[in-house]
Amino acid sequence: MLELRNIYAGYVTNNHILKGLNLIIKENEVIGIIGQNGSGKSTLAKTIMNLVPHITGEIIFDGKPIFGKCPNEIAVNGIGFFIQGGRVFPNLTVEENLVFASRGLKKDEANKRIEELESIFELLKTRRKKITASYLSGGEQHQLALAMILINKPRMLVLDEPSAGLSPINVKSFFKTLDSFREKSHTTVLLIEQNISIAFENSDKIKLLENGVFSMEENASNDFEKRIINHFFNSKGKEFNE
Repeated sequence: MLELRNIYAGYVTNNHILKGLNLIIKENEVIGIIGQNGSGKSTLAKTIMNLVPHITGEIIFDGKPIFGKCPNEIAVNGIGFFIQGGRVFPNLTVEENLVFASRGLKKDEANKRIEELESIFELLKTRRKKITASYLSGGEQHQLALAMILINKPRMLVLDEPSAGLSPINVKSFFKTLDSFREKSHTTVLLIEQNISIAFENSDKIKLLENGVFSMEENASNDFEKRIINHFFNSKGKEFNE
């Protein structure tokens, strides 16, 4: 579904954050990317969407090159990008946010998809659709941001730290909603997470990103999670001792 080949990317010329990174994601997989702050996790997400100023390499989505394409074109091709924090239009109502997100669809099709989303989003089952988005809780804004992406039925989702700033109960609700959608659509997911436990709970495979490359990768398991945690502790200890 997605392949990155020998990717170098950064925000300043000749100062790469991703350093020859390679990645393959198969259809219907959920790949979790974890790493410490500054490892390049968010840069990876933005590189896929061509939101980083300096990128070299190849990016193939569903057999077609998307490297160098505009972010909106990449989205239209089938990749939905959940930006860290969950971005919505605060001065619009919940319903108006959804209408705006579906502006590329015919009205009848947009209404049909909003009805479909109502079956899996608690926020949309209530009368809260008429409420201005700025009055929603942080968890509800995350739900709305996800609904705005899913209304276009992307074949792949890139989620940049969706748990950031959420309470445990809202994190659980977010992923329960996502699972409900994936049961019907079989959407492929690249999950970028700071929280190791959340990444392991919601991924098929885990890749550890360090210094712009993947240093460890394996199927998600309790044993691998313990080794990752030990690796982090040992790394911090070495850095401290140095």
